[in-house]
Amino acid sequence: MLDQILTWLNDNETALSALAALVVIVGVVLSPLGAGMRRMLSGKDNLAGENKLAGEYQPASTEQAGGTSDNSGNDRANDALPQARPFDSHTVASSKRSERPVVAVLPFNNMSADADRDYLAEGMTEDIITALARSPDLYVIARNSTFVYKGTAPDIRQVGKDLGARYVVEGSLRTVGERIRVTAQLIDAPSGKHVWAENYDRPLNDIFAIQDEVSSGIASALGYAITVAEIDIANRASTDNLDAWGLVARSLSAAFQFNRETSAEAVEYARRAVALDPNYATAHARLASALSRRPVNGYSENPEQDLAEANQAIETALRLAPNDSGVLAEYGHVLAFSGRADEAIPVLERSLALCPSNALAIAIHGATLGITGQLERGIMELTRAEALLPNAQYLYRIYFWRGLTLLVNGDFVSGEVDLRRSLVIHRGFPIAWFVLAVSLVQQGKIQGARTALTEMKRLQPELLIDAGIRGLAVIFPGGIPKSISDGMDKLERI
Repeated sequence: MLDQILTWLNDNETALSALAALVVIVGVVLSPLGAGMRRMLSGKDNLAGENKLAGEYQPASTEQAGGTSDNSGNDRANDALPQARPFDSHTVASSKRSERPVVAVLPFNNMSADADRDYLAEGMTEDIITALARSPDLYVIARNSTFVYKGTAPDIRQVGKDLGARYVVEGSLRTVGERIRVTAQLIDAPSGKHVWAENYDRPLNDIFAIQDEVSSGIASALGYAITVAEIDIANRASTDNLDAWGLVARSLSAAFQFNRETSAEAVEYARRAVALDPNYATAHARLASALSRRPVNGYSENPEQDLAEANQAIETALRLAPNDSGVLAEYGHVLAFSGRADEAIPVLERSLALCPSNALAIAIHGATLGITGQLERGIMELTRAEALLPNAQYLYRIYFWRGLTLLVNGDFVSGEVDLRRSLVIHRGFPIAWFVLAVSLVQQGKIQGARTALTEMKRLQPELLIDAGIRGLAVIFPGGIPKSISDGMDKLERI
């Protein structure tokens, strides 16, 4: 009898969306009865137990990654690099996430006459993803994967296949004077059928309320609830100042492009946001993150000053929003990449307890575990982040962190593979060339190491070996791991 009921529930998932929404609206979800009903409405897959999402990491061979070498060890690393094949994250994504609904939120289209309103569409998309990711019942694809579809009109069925997502959210916004019109719809990706849709026509300053309603509507249509308390927590880290909110969105976009110029832009946008709204916790956290990246990556004119300002900014953010997952994730990032990795781990675990699908927090957690020598857990977390970031430009950082983790733990061959994957996606990543050179020289691939150093210097002439050492010394204040320091000694000799 139970099997028959579960089968019927699974076959009538779309029809049950309205009932699920009613359950949310009347508040039953807040009671023990509502919690049980929500689990039933989620379908029989949820009864199978929690999905861990992280598949085992299977390092490819150097040959698979595009590396070539002759018998003398003088590999032609740079020549082979463009042929390297990125890791197929869709395989991990599609095979490991069957127990919970996987949702992808496509970038909302800016239909306004003013193209400068793009930041409104980007910010709305980011905030909806963040709100949905707070639900422990959903897996939410990170913005870095979905933003590759910006400005396109993709086939939703194909999007679902590409991202391993069962449901896809799409929408648009148009500003007319001081009003905003927003449309949003939730689509069942395999069938292309609409599950939920809504239109909003409000004053422009109501944009934040619209975001909350869209997030709640999507979650309700799927049979889950984003509680009032969770939304309140998110709002404490946010702002009512549209200009400040837009500047944070622009800072985040600049940070993902990652070069000296965009690194400076990310800091400047965040500083302007803080100036406009000193009580905007997310702006302070964004500033801290942007500043803390610069010393490690060789983009800082004054590393000590940048790190001191980063610590001050993150302390302010924590005072304003001590229980916000995003703020805690940025705090963990600042700690991990300013030489306090051991302190970062519990902070990042707290962030993930509040927002289980925060892919960047998962990635930073994995990198932090890796640089503290916890290889297995670090690789698992980085692979889990990879599964939430299919097809994303940001994967270059996941691969870099995983390559660095493997290198720290003495696995030079597998580390080389991931560093090559990182450089396939973002060839203009100087510190990755430096770490690749260390990995190659540790394997006796002298010519390949020279080539990697040449590429690093071409991209950033001032980033010499001693600058690379200074960057790594920020992460490892107690001493650079022997597996890396020995390699750097060899690089200096060649």
